[in-house]
Amino acid sequence: MGPTIALLTDFGVQDPYVGIMKGVITNLCPTAQLIDIVHEINPGNISHAAVQLWQSAPYFPKGTIFLAVVDPGVGTSRTPIIMQTEDHIYIGPDNGIFSFVIDNKSQAWALQNPAYQLPNPGMTFHGRDIFAPAAAHAALGTRGPKFGTALPELVKLPNPILKSTSQGLLHGEIMFADHFGNLITSLGKFHIQDDSIWLYQPWIGDTSPFQLNLHQSILQLAGGKTLPWAQTFGKIPGNTCAAIIGSSGLIEIVANGKSAAKILSLESSNTLTLKTIQP
Repeated sequence: MGPTIALLTDFGVQDPYVGIMKGVITNLCPTAQLIDIVHEINPGNISHAAVQLWQSAPYFPKGTIFLAVVDPGVGTSRTPIIMQTEDHIYIGPDNGIFSFVIDNKSQAWALQNPAYQLPNPGMTFHGRDIFAPAAAHAALGTRGPKFGTALPELVKLPNPILKSTSQGLLHGEIMFADHFGNLITSLGKFHIQDDSIWLYQPWIGDTSPFQLNLHQSILQLAGGKTLPWAQTFGKIPGNTCAAIIGSSGLIEIVANGKSAAKILSLESSNTLTLKTIQP
């Protein structure tokens, strides 16, 4: 098997853009194994893409090349880049899309060398003209310094809200709703220890780890409404919502077979608080 290239974009599936990028890649590197992560990122929503990339990357083989194109600034002064981390390679625009996968061994270079681009790249489809060829050449063994100059710093998005207080509160926000209408929050990351005890280790920022007892905590929305905890979707009564610790370790607000986003009329950036209560 050839090297793995995983694609994440906001291009959708009704237009040929993703297929064109795949054509460019396989023309240059026929042995590449192409995997689609998602192409339905909210259009132009870089933070949505950055979180979904963070959710996905740990489950791919070491050495995977991630081609991430959510690029509302295409053709402007933003820099096309290739980034090498301890485990993976990332290719895309320097607009914050890699904010949550940067590690302490990350190095990045500008994609400047025309030898690794399509001839005469345009101003509107760098996914085809610059990023896809770079991914193919990276799969063939070309490494960072050959693409262009080193970049000492990359653009980083502001962290989502995730902060604790001395009163035992953990404040967060809703980041986005998924395809099912589940509301994905910034509260996490939680690792299960037993049925009701979870270990909190922050996925961003520097809040202190702690143990969460689901029987001694509540999730409160900005308007004061509190939600019960659930361990499975099937145990949530109809037309109601609950809090659940999702597959990525983040707290989610969910419903049973319905959209929690619609039931609660909540959107991204709504704040919420995890509270410890006395037994």
